[in-house]
Amino acid sequence: MQRKKGLLIAPAFPADSFWSYKHVMKYAARKAAFPPLGLVTFAALMPEDWDLTLVDLNVESPSVGKLRRLIQEADAVFASAMSIQRESLVELLSGAAVGTDTPWVLGGPIASTYRDTILEPHTEAEKVLHKGLDYLVWGEAAPWIDELVRTLDENPVHSDERPHLFIPERVLQEPSGSRKYLMDKAIFKPLDTVPTPRWDLLNALNYRAMMIQTTAGCRFRCNFCDIVQFNGGFARAKDKAQVKVELQAIYDTGFRGGVFTVDDNFVSEPKAMEDILEGMIEFQRENDYPFAFFTQASLDLGKEELSHLVPLMRHAGFTAVFLGIENPDPDALKSMNKIQNVKTTPAHTVGLLQRQGIEVFAGFIYGADTDTLQTADLIVDFVQGNSIFSSMTGKLTPMPHTPLYVELKEQGRLVEHGDAQNNVDEHLQYEPVMGGKNLHEGFSHILASLFNVDALYDRARGLLDKVEIHIFRQAKHTRHEGYAALRFFINTTLRGGQREFFRFLKDAIKRDRRLLRANRNEARTLAVFWSDLAASAKSQIELDAGAAAQFTRMVDYAQESLVRYGDKGMNEIREFIQSTREAIGHGSIAREQAEAVHAKAMQYLEVKARMLRFPGASLIRAYELAIIAKHYRTVVRNVLDNGKSEMLHMSQ
Repeated sequence: MQRKKGLLIAPAFPADSFWSYKHVMKYAARKAAFPPLGLVTFAALMPEDWDLTLVDLNVESPSVGKLRRLIQEADAVFASAMSIQRESLVELLSGAAVGTDTPWVLGGPIASTYRDTILEPHTEAEKVLHKGLDYLVWGEAAPWIDELVRTLDENPVHSDERPHLFIPERVLQEPSGSRKYLMDKAIFKPLDTVPTPRWDLLNALNYRAMMIQTTAGCRFRCNFCDIVQFNGGFARAKDKAQVKVELQAIYDTGFRGGVFTVDDNFVSEPKAMEDILEGMIEFQRENDYPFAFFTQASLDLGKEELSHLVPLMRHAGFTAVFLGIENPDPDALKSMNKIQNVKTTPAHTVGLLQRQGIEVFAGFIYGADTDTLQTADLIVDFVQGNSIFSSMTGKLTPMPHTPLYVELKEQGRLVEHGDAQNNVDEHLQYEPVMGGKNLHEGFSHILASLFNVDALYDRARGLLDKVEIHIFRQAKHTRHEGYAALRFFINTTLRGGQREFFRFLKDAIKRDRRLLRANRNEARTLAVFWSDLAASAKSQIELDAGAAAQFTRMVDYAQESLVRYGDKGMNEIREFIQSTREAIGHGSIAREQAEAVHAKAMQYLEVKARMLRFPGASLIRAYELAIIAKHYRTVVRNVLDNGKSEMLHMSQ
């Protein structure tokens, strides 16, 4: 059988994006924030007779000549992109691909959401995509692999004609914006056949964080969201065993550090999530916690019926969660059909996560019909009041095939041939009720208020105070992290601006010392308490109300230590802790059981003490926040400068 050559290309993200972290990479000795998970998953789905090569333009910048040669030598080019990567994709198709006859296949959100404008182009960029692409793949690639490969065999040469769209017939039959097909299990199939991504195609150490998908789909129907349109309206989960296999595959690359769980909504299927979290905990315990997880979830994670998942997330080593808060105004949330946020108090969920040692990232949308200039102040006040350091506000962006888009189109408020590739630039895709000038002014006010030096460091201090330090963080810091701290320290010292930076570091050191003193005092208190309690030679220890309270604290500590360092399984740990609490409630506990609790409680306090000794956990996190703050400031400065230039141009 003749082998085929496939070229996988990941287009570049613009530097001035909140989540690109481009301005962090030079300090971290990494080349990009995240790997192209979609492409390496697609690669794993392809037949074995395809030899695949990956070019990630976020990692490397090949010359036009080299790219043209790679494209020409391939039997097909496979690209995956989000709308914010469109400029890079257009540059490829109008540059390196020109003059080659290799067919191009595009997947990812841009192929699904913007299929109409690619098939029926109006703007110059859309015409380039129309002419340069041969196939668009809607939604997930798995259902289309056989047909795609067969079609490429039958049509091995690029054509400038209209691209072919792989899309379910039912989706085509529904009117734009319809969500009647979202529960169709013939379209949105289980994930149990999705193979482990082809991590061998890239160097994991080029990336600041790795990625894993554990579920797809979301049970909510926010009117602006395009992701649910092609990922489905219900959660499809992988099983625990599969998740552990994929974590092992990441581990085997040699990568240690942050792992982004990219699910549309991590808690969209709570029952499945409990099982997945159990698997993540098991993997972390077996491998000495090599990863620090972060994810995105709905705000109802703070509701009573879901809040039991948060301690499991802590035990699994989660350090951050992105929440789509969108707007502090309930009327705005109702207009977005963001009902889950109306039924939950945002500040409650934020506080719950922070108290569990999980930092909150947050997203906000500015420009709803109910928004005014005062809404900008509400967003600023909420972010500052809740110490949300990483807070990204974007302008409302009507994405094609969403209910919001259809509604605005029916109202005649869409800007003709509007450009929706970036929700922070000066372009608007619709006519806002408050007017374009007011929207721009309010948006600029949010960015200027939240991302100046004083505001960033104030929130960073608040974050350090509110986010509890837990012992389930990544076990060891990498040399890349040490390199980042050293290089940033030197750069900041040489280039000025060190006053705020050094004051922040000083505050972090003081915090570590304060927490260390408190930790040592607690250890001494419990040591004395236990010495007095254990003085009795009885096999059963009686507890009065005061002793029961002290012992309850020890049980809390012991549970953390048992999970992190114990050799018992999770069910056995739960049974032990439950029986201990019941014994405390009855006022009497077996000496052997009490001794085990005391030993593990003291182990926990010793581990916390190690985390707080110089350089302590607060200082290490302070360095990380200072580096990220520099990225945010650079991005926002460029966004605001571009916005001013555009507004000046419009007024002339």
